[in-house]
Amino acid sequence: MDLIKLFVRQYWLNLLACGVFAADVVRYVRLAEWEQRLAPFAFAAFGFVSVVASEEVADWTGRYGWTRQQWWQDPPSYVRFSGGVMLIVATFVLYRR
Repeated sequence: MDLIKLFVRQYWLNLLACGVFAADVVRYVRLAEWEQRLAPFAFAAFGFVSVVASEEVADWTGRYGWTRQQWWQDPPSYVRFSGGVMLIVATFVLYRR
């Protein structure tokens, strides 16, 4: 039982993001307007990936600074927060109708 509590305590945000994204997938599949709702679903998918794999997304979205010798990337906590916001906003847009 303690192992389950530790797992939930460590990965609660990932589990929440999986649940919200599963609700988005169900809503997107049930809609008959797949082409019109592709952009919110794509934002939801990127938000989900940003929440679940924030360190990898921070590496992927890094960029060079003023010189080619500087590599700059956003902190993983910033990527996770912005991905969570993106996921929630895309969910509201998908369920707005």
